[in-house]
Amino acid sequence: MRVLIIGCTGFIGRSVAARASARDLEVFGTGRSPEPHSFFHGRYLCSDRNDPDQVLRFVRDYDISVVVDMIPMVQSSTRSLLARLDTEIEQYVMISSADVYANYNLIRRRCSGTVFPGAADESSALRQHLYPYRKTSPRPARDPDRYLDDYDKIPLEAEVRKMSSSWTILRLPMVYGPGDPQDRFAWAIDPMLRKCRELTIPSPWAAWVTTHGYIENVSHAIASSLANPLAYEQVFNIAEETPVSQLTWARRFAAVLDWHGEIRLTDDPTHPMSERIAQLDLTVPLKIDGARIRTTLGVADVVNQADALSRTVASTTAAQIQGV
Repeated sequence: MRVLIIGCTGFIGRSVAARASARDLEVFGTGRSPEPHSFFHGRYLCSDRNDPDQVLRFVRDYDISVVVDMIPMVQSSTRSLLARLDTEIEQYVMISSADVYANYNLIRRRCSGTVFPGAADESSALRQHLYPYRKTSPRPARDPDRYLDDYDKIPLEAEVRKMSSSWTILRLPMVYGPGDPQDRFAWAIDPMLRKCRELTIPSPWAAWVTTHGYIENVSHAIASSLANPLAYEQVFNIAEETPVSQLTWARRFAAVLDWHGEIRLTDDPTHPMSERIAQLDLTVPLKIDGARIRTTLGVADVVNQADALSRTVASTTAAQIQGV
């Protein structure tokens, strides 16, 4: 069966391509770059997701059965794409996010309300206030972040549910590992690699609990849903089994790196990290429950935690050596 991955050159997309290939699916991928990333596994087709007619031509020309949309961001372009693909493919897979859940608006101080203390499952309450990244004034038209004014996965999920073709919605956690463009754990790993005697982190950040997922485990879960009837018309969270605090993550990396410095918490508002998180309420957790996909599709981690941490550290070290 042939699978088209829209956004195949990104951090998660290329990993999904590798996992899909390992499941004997014939992988095609699209992106705006003239050439694919060196790690992409499959046949590459240069195109823009915002040209749905071109995507449809690829679907027809190459007899694509499954489309994995790694980069659905705004309602207008997604609605146009779905209109072209509906009834033309067997399954549309939308990559969504844990930011759909109600706690996310509380974290960003977009509204007041009751904090949900547990791990949200697929039936948990979603945000009532849409467009979490909108500002008081619209961003300028040429601002590269202009799309954030209209970004929201919730209305996109609603569009997907209207499809006549089978669909699957996958809500992802914070994904980390080799190639992570956000370097989610650089705040902990970098000082340890520099042999600093002390790692100072803001108290709210240290206490914050959110859900992460290692790149290969996340992409394996995504690939497990492709052309799988058990995943049709289903919404799944993809998540590690036990979310932990950022302080626990720091201690995990300290153990991997054999770092014996002191982790010190601070309430200093001038600390660089404090300034970056000042607009967030980190007393609110963002935990999601990934039990449904493990039970329904039989998904299990393919990389254990110890190896995930070691590989993440190794990739960070290699990047520093190369000056990346």
